[in-house]
This record gives sequence, structure tokens and C-alpha cells, in this order.
Amino acid sequence: MRNSPGIHQNILNRWALFSFALVCPLLSLIPAGLPVVRAQEAVGQIRALPLFVQCGKMVSDQTKTSAAMAKTSAAMAAIKAGDRTKRVEAITSLGRSCEREASALIIPLLRDDDPTVKIAAIEALAQLGDRNSIEPLIEAITDKDWRVRAALGRALCSFQIYQSNNAALNALANPGGAEVKDEGDLRARCLAILSINQLHDVRFSRKAVGFVFTFLNYQDPKLHAIAEETMAELKNTRNGYHELTGILKQSNFPDFRRKAVYWLGKYQIEEAREFLTEIAASDRDPVVQKLAAEALSSIKKQSK
Repeated sequence: MRNSPGIHQNILNRWALFSFALVCPLLSLIPAGLPVVRAQEAVGQIRALPLFVQCGKMVSDQTKTSAAMAKTSAAMAAIKAGDRTKRVEAITSLGRSCEREASALIIPLLRDDDPTVKIAAIEALAQLGDRNSIEPLIEAITDKDWRVRAALGRALCSFQIYQSNNAALNALANPGGAEVKDEGDLRARCLAILSINQLHDVRFSRKAVGFVFTFLNYQDPKLHAIAEETMAELKNTRNGYHELTGILKQSNFPDFRRKAVYWLGKYQIEEAREFLTEIAASDRDPVVQKLAAEALSSIKKQSK
């Protein structure tokens, strides 16, 4: 019985039917404004997502097979159709095609009336990696729908060049000294900050962390919670931990240094033990010393 593939297959089939029956009612709970391609991950959820892997080499019409050309034509027809699901699926397909002409077909969709289509277009352009799409993506930062802006940070940072990185930091994440009062707007900015901290070019990361430190001062419980979620997720980025240690070493702003050492303690990173020991013993700010000692104690308890 143990080696019978028929019995195993029967069990798998029953489990598949059960899973389908369980998931279908849940799918109906997904808001209509969310893109189909991201049903499993709500837009605006504070997560440190990896940047998109872009096409290494673009395929031109001259080198495409007849089957590939037919697939592109079908995608174009679906995009022009009215069905949201089919449009998003077609855009997603073009984004994965690595076709040189695909970005020209997708860029106009950044001005579509449906935010779901816009988000799919943003993600597709990020995957294609055509630098001609960077400027249109930057222009989309002015979109009034926060969900569209929430998708832009990761997309822009995926190009990993100064133009797009700078736009993500200073046009999208930066509140310009004003207090952010809208929950969706803050989510869009914080998601951009997490993506900025995934960049290989670290020149942008520390300023982005400083924005989150400012958001932590907000009194509105919902806004403050978003800032705290962002700081917690910063641990899972490429640069976050290193930026906190850098702030402690180089910043002259006491509030930033205190927040940096507090969150280093929250991260429970064993690598920080030696650094925190030094800070606890000799930092010029007694509050930072105290917080570093508390962080060390927390790490020691965690390691037992």
C-alpha cells in the first residue's frame, strides 16, 4: 500500500478538490481594485519584496518565431478588450516576453482608467527593463491612486540606475517636509523606502531610512503602525541593518541615533552584538548607551 501510486494520486486529487473549495470563497473577498496577478499579495501590504529580475536580452520582431508573433498579437487583442482579467493576463504575458516592442505597447496603459491595469503595466515594464520606460514610470508618480504609486517604488528601483533610484527616493518616498496624513499615501512611500533599501547603490538608502524615522513621530495610530511595520521589514532588506549602524556611527541627530539603536535591538541580529557592546560602553549619548545595553540583553536572551 505504501508504494501504490494510485492511492497517492487519489489522496492528492481529493486534497486538490478540498483546497479549491476552500480557496474559492476567499477569492471573492479580494477587493475589485486589486490586480489579478497580485491576488495573493494585497497591494500596499508592507513587505520588503525583492526587486524585479529584468530581461537580460531583448528579442526583436526580426528574430521572433511565428508562434511568438501570434502570441503577441493575441495579447494586443486582449489588452484592447474590456475584460479586466484578460487584459491583466495579457499585460503580464508581454512583461515576461522580453520582446523589444512590448514596452511600446504597455507604456500607454500607464494612463488607463483602470488602476488594476496600470499596476499590471508598471510591473510588466519593470520586468522588461527597457530604459525608455523609466520617464513614463516617473511621470506616473503623480497618479492620484495610491495603489498605483505603491507599485512604482519597486518598479523604478528594479532598473538600478541613478535616474530611477533618485525618482523613487525624492519624487515618491520623500514627503517634502509635509506631514503625510493619508494611510494609502504613507503605504506607497514606505514601500518605496523598502525597495530603495534593496538597491546595490547604497547612496539612497540612509536618507530613505530617515523618512521612516520621521513617520515614527506621527501621532495617528494607523500611520504610526505603518511606520513601525516598515522599520520591522527593513531588517529583511539588503541595506537596512547597515544603514542603522551607519546612522549610529556618523549621525549627529540624537533622535535618529536613538531610533537606530532601538531597532537594532528589535532585529535580534547576532552580528550586531559586538557593535552594540561598544556603543553600550562608550557612546556619547547616555540614552543611546542605555538602549544599546537593553538591545544586548535582548539578543543574549534570544541566543539562549
